[in-house]
Amino acid sequence: MERWSSRWGALWALIGGAVGLGNFLRFPFQAARWGGGAFLVPYLVALLVVGLPMVWIEMRLGQAGAQSGARSAPFLLRTLAGKSGWFIGLLAVYVSLAVASYYAYLTGWTLGYTYHALLGTFSGKDLETLKGFYSEFIRKQSWIFWLLTWLLTGAILRGGLQHGVERLNRYGMPLLFLLGIGLASGALFLGPTGYCPTCDPKEGLLYLYLPRWTALREPAVWLAAAGQVFFSIGVGFAMYPVYAAYSGSAPLLTQGTYTVAANTFAEVVLGGLIVIPLTTAFLGLPYVQQQAGFGMGFEVMPYVLEAWGGRLLTAAWYVLLFLAGLSSLLAMGWVVVTWLAEIFGGPPQRWTTPFLGVSLLLGLPPLLGYAEDTLNLYDYWAGTFLLVLAALGHWWLFQRAARQGLVSLEVASPFRWIIRWLTPLFLGLILLGSCFQPAAGDWIGAWKSLWNTGHWPWAEEALPIWLAHHTFRSPWNTLGLALLLSTLGLVFTLRRR
Repeated sequence: MERWSSRWGALWALIGGAVGLGNFLRFPFQAARWGGGAFLVPYLVALLVVGLPMVWIEMRLGQAGAQSGARSAPFLLRTLAGKSGWFIGLLAVYVSLAVASYYAYLTGWTLGYTYHALLGTFSGKDLETLKGFYSEFIRKQSWIFWLLTWLLTGAILRGGLQHGVERLNRYGMPLLFLLGIGLASGALFLGPTGYCPTCDPKEGLLYLYLPRWTALREPAVWLAAAGQVFFSIGVGFAMYPVYAAYSGSAPLLTQGTYTVAANTFAEVVLGGLIVIPLTTAFLGLPYVQQQAGFGMGFEVMPYVLEAWGGRLLTAAWYVLLFLAGLSSLLAMGWVVVTWLAEIFGGPPQRWTTPFLGVSLLLGLPPLLGYAEDTLNLYDYWAGTFLLVLAALGHWWLFQRAARQGLVSLEVASPFRWIIRWLTPLFLGLILLGSCFQPAAGDWIGAWKSLWNTGHWPWAEEALPIWLAHHTFRSPWNTLGLALLLSTLGLVFTLRRR
């Protein structure tokens, strides 16, 4: 049975699974949207309360379950909690499969933009032209790079654990960090550009890293920060239990801590230093504050990077993003093929083709229905709601197994108290926050409205409201949800031969 070739190989794979597109495309704009420095203190609190404890928990579950010889999430967790563990593991496998189906699409964008950056497509173009190119790329070219991403993912998974997943991360992750450090270092030495009165990267740095203590009274900021930590750290996908199962007796708490530290460095330092100061330097802080969003990574960053240093810098940014996306995609894929191997037999790499086939079919609605927000439907359903449920399941299962003496965490007393009480509280708040998000993020005003009028002012982005309004608005959305539910049923009905 395969294992990681070394502890360093395992650590790079863990870091690769944790560091993804959200570190560089979600964190900077989330921070900009919620007040820059106002975001960092809740972020660091959530990191200690949710991120680090959940990584420890999931890795310890994987190591304890692996003593039975199991490697996939359902079989690992069934060893510790019987049928309950089996179903929690299946849910995590399903989340990895469903998220991979559209995550490959986003990763394909980064591959396509790398190609166009090297080709010089973005050179000499103004901002509006590049925004138009983004729309044109999504409609006409994205499917090509989506397929190429899946072909590359399949080729690496067929190489197995050591010669596929580990090798990609062993070389890809150091390259990612070298590119990130290079871009971030250059941004630090960039002065005022003269493009506008506020076009100074120092304005962006101060906005992002200067604490704003008054914002700590706003529940929306805390929820956004906790959500960012949770969704970027990689818990709930079963990556940590599965990767830990291949680690033998390695010091998992140390590896988990290093993984969280690397993820935070990539997010807060590299992602923050590259995106916010650079966009501020060429567009001004008011523009960044008003337009902050995921799409800026493709609409705005080509313009900014071309204005700063040309096609090689632009290509370096998108190579960095592609490595981040591909490494996370491989982690999700390995979770699924390991499960299929333990159901039907044979090595995990044998089940790469069935995984690719199901993922391609499941990923067609987000690809073809991008204009109808089918991508968001997938993200709300699998990447938000069920992902948090899977993480809560892992926490509950750990508590149950710990009471029975099957698992333990040798951590300081404050962390034991945090894991027992604060971690599930924050996870529950993230779930409730996504389901009951109020208009304008005004939680205090929403509770006052509920108390005085009996009316809850729902936001359009609240999970049940969004799904109710969009599921049947488009044929692609309806088909997408039907495929998601059918796949969920398939995952939960498959049994070992």
